[in-house]
Amino acid sequence: MLPALAAAGFLTALGTLLLVGGTFARRVLTPTHPRPGLLALGFALLVLGAGLEVGWTLNDLGFLTLPDALAYVTTTAPGRAALTTVMGGALLLAAELSGWPGWLAVLPGAVLLWGVAGAGHGGSHGPGTRVLTALHLGAMGVWVGGALALLTVAAPTPALARRFTPVAVTCVALLSGTGLLLTLRHAGNLLALPDSLYGQTLLVKLGVAALTLLAAVLVRRAFARGRGVRRTLALETLLLLAVLGVSAALGTTPPPTHGEHTQAALAPP
Repeated sequence: MLPALAAAGFLTALGTLLLVGGTFARRVLTPTHPRPGLLALGFALLVLGAGLEVGWTLNDLGFLTLPDALAYVTTTAPGRAALTTVMGGALLLAAELSGWPGWLAVLPGAVLLWGVAGAGHGGSHGPGTRVLTALHLGAMGVWVGGALALLTVAAPTPALARRFTPVAVTCVALLSGTGLLLTLRHAGNLLALPDSLYGQTLLVKLGVAALTLLAAVLVRRAFARGRGVRRTLALETLLLLAVLGVSAALGTTPPPTHGEHTQAALAPP
């Protein structure tokens, strides 16, 4: 069950990052790029992931009828989070395709991130943790969106790289800050990380994240030299996806300070 939920969570997170990051890139970094098809793909992955998460959870709980499903997505915290995720994603896609003003498009993006942050640990440990998780996801989405935009744009120029650099630095700072706070909330004692599966998985994530930062440095050097840009951008993007994959596994691993989630907490009243 847990590997299936981790796979579904990965699809949901990937779709979210493609939608949020693609919208950011089109608005700020590379106007009209990436194409709307990438945003539509992100939304499709988001819906698929959220649907699989809900479906597998309902099957595991033995709730197999339509009334059970409706009750789950409207009366339980995980169900409402999935519903909010899909609604936020649909609104963000509509906002971008319809050309809503930037300030207005931020609202559905926030709804989407709030919904995704409500799944797993982010939604079961209080609103403060959920806000931190949403900010963490948003920063990751902007970074992924920028990297993909630079990788796939027709001519990745040093000017584009310079425009994205302060954004990427801000994303890294936000990811570091929110990541540290989330680690303290979920894992407690940092020195005890190697003693739990959650801590071990988190250390793997941190290791891959460190490699991603190194790849980002190599990207900047490639732009300065004028060669090897796409190769290093592809490496950075792949490592970002690896971070996302480990994060999905982390989301289904019980944190040592909170213990196992109970099925009773997931069941409709």
